[in-house]
Amino acid sequence: MKDFKEVLEIAKQMGFNRMSPTRARKFQENPMRALYDTTDEFPWWTGDSKALDYGSIVHNLAEGIDVDKFPEKLKERIVSSRTGKPFAWTNEAMTVGKAVNSYFDKLLGDGSYTFEQELTLDKSDGVKYHGYADAILERSNGSVTVFDIKTMAGMEFDKWINRGYEPDSLSTYKKQIAFYAMVLGTQDAKLLFVKKSDKTPFIHEYALSKAELSEAQYDVMDEMENALKIINGEEAPKAINDGSQWAFKYFGGTI
Repeated sequence: MKDFKEVLEIAKQMGFNRMSPTRARKFQENPMRALYDTTDEFPWWTGDSKALDYGSIVHNLAEGIDVDKFPEKLKERIVSSRTGKPFAWTNEAMTVGKAVNSYFDKLLGDGSYTFEQELTLDKSDGVKYHGYADAILERSNGSVTVFDIKTMAGMEFDKWINRGYEPDSLSTYKKQIAFYAMVLGTQDAKLLFVKKSDKTPFIHEYALSKAELSEAQYDVMDEMENALKIINGEEAPKAINDGSQWAFKYFGGTI
């Protein structure tokens, strides 16, 4: 793994001028690790693709895309090479995705949906902030609602709904969808938390208040600006020993 000074120099030479709420979140969590990821010197995620594939299945089915239209590589990964049948988690993801699709169908009314829409905010200095909204509902009266889909482990979902323990990631999700709402010029932003379950894929609709939107929009813009400063060498990144594979190599395997 390259020395961090080498990585800093690589980053400065990239002329990086794009930032998303998702990438900015990484810089909030672990600036140095995020820098290695941004320069392709060490990937942020080094585990298997199961979690990502689960999300892909949910999002595709939520959009109404049939399984046979999934990308070929995804279809290969969600089927056991030994039995030729879908893994158990695949069937659960399909149940969850269909539940979200039914939710969208019920809301449609006289409107229309746009899925996986890239939203961009261009600044005068050439910097572009961007991200992909999961779903945007535009109604005939001109109103716009933006949605972001988040799957949640059953135990975590139940603790929140039944006992009031909000997920630690809630503030991060607020900032992500707040950016989308800012670009769209709407104050109607909803996080859809979906319980991972093959029998009870409940959906919890979390609508952000105006105050939450305003605060989250300020925070996400600040975080994206700070991330770019680190990439461009204007601020020194902090390295956090977070127990990841990157940290194991960077810190020599000790915490």
